Amino acid sequence: MSLSSAGEETAVRLHIMERFRAAQPYSMVGGALLALAMSLHSPWGNIACWWGGLFAWQCLYFVFTSRLLRIAGAGQGVSLPHFRLFVLATILAAAWWGSAVWWLVPDNDPLYLIVVLLWLAGVASAYAAYLTGVKLLPVLVLGLMLLIVQTKLWGTGIPVLRLAGMSVLLFTAVLVTMTWPLHRYLRESYAVREENNRLLLDMTEQQHKLDEYNQQLEEQSRQLDEALARVEALVAHDPLTGVLSRRAVMTRADQLVAQAVAGQPFCLAMLDLDHFKSINDGFGHLAGDEVLRQTSRLVGGELRGNDSLGRYGGEEFMLLLEGMTQDAALLRLEHIRNLVQQHDWSALIGMRVVTVSIGLVAWKNGLDVPQLIKRADTLLYAAKRAGRNQVMTEAAAEAAARGHA
Repeated sequence: MSLSSAGEETAVRLHIMERFRAAQPYSMVGGALLALAMSLHSPWGNIACWWGGLFAWQCLYFVFTSRLLRIAGAGQGVSLPHFRLFVLATILAAAWWGSAVWWLVPDNDPLYLIVVLLWLAGVASAYAAYLTGVKLLPVLVLGLMLLIVQTKLWGTGIPVLRLAGMSVLLFTAVLVTMTWPLHRYLRESYAVREENNRLLLDMTEQQHKLDEYNQQLEEQSRQLDEALARVEALVAHDPLTGVLSRRAVMTRADQLVAQAVAGQPFCLAMLDLDHFKSINDGFGHLAGDEVLRQTSRLVGGELRGNDSLGRYGGEEFMLLLEGMTQDAALLRLEHIRNLVQQHDWSALIGMRVVTVSIGLVAWKNGLDVPQLIKRADTLLYAAKRAGRNQVMTEAAAEAAARGHA
């Protein structure tokens, strides 16, 4: 048997067993109704024996079929020996149904025999429909029921019952003729349904895997975003002082120039620590690094939320004061200069005092960032030549130049 035909056979077995298990509760109710319908005519002992035996067998049949289906559901399938046991149980159940003509109508009353035959016709139709997937099985089951019924009908010697027996033969022949062509169609439909179920399970499993992969990708993407954010933060900030890096503060200056063209003024200042080399030489680079860090904290603590402070290089810093005029910026920078000078540096450099020199320029139309930095640097060095520890503006530098002249 090929792999495909074996899979088809397993699908047929499963569907037949599932349909019979689902039909058992209705079959029990049907048997009870037939017994109730015959209760006014048949002896109670006969009714109890027939319906009690049928009910007990159907309960065992239901439990047995459910167990086989659980085994199949666990991935073990339905073996041929198990299916043969199921077929045997089905044949016995059909035979017990057929015996109703003996148990329920012991006096051969034609009217009640015909009532029982009508019930059995419905049962036979159900068996034929359920077992069509296995070509010879419905013939075997119906043949057994027919044999039991025909033995009763022809054995009575009553002409009308013999006529009923012939009608039963005709009904059985028509039933077999109608169900026979459905055999191949049902087998294929069972196999297709089983294949669809398998594909659905595969698709569900693949969807679960895809969801897991998507979750992993989302987690990896989140981790990557966090890593990129950390890298950007490292690139944007000076590792020693924590203020903006030179690249970041230059980018911010470009943004302020673009805003200034639209009417938002700002000032740029270059701040440099005075005699910083002597601090490094006299107290070591670790002390010098700490002076830079504390200076950054002092200056940064006096800035507004929209101002920017960046380390331009060495001990030189750039300050960007957004939306501020030069006079207001001068007052702010004088305050910062005094704050640095008055800070307690004794723990780092003893009695030495740290001071800063600052060059301040206000943006003017037509100036770009390199031009502003060049002007501020020129003023910064003018402040150092004038004695350090001061804020130098272009107006102050011009006044100092006229005084020397």
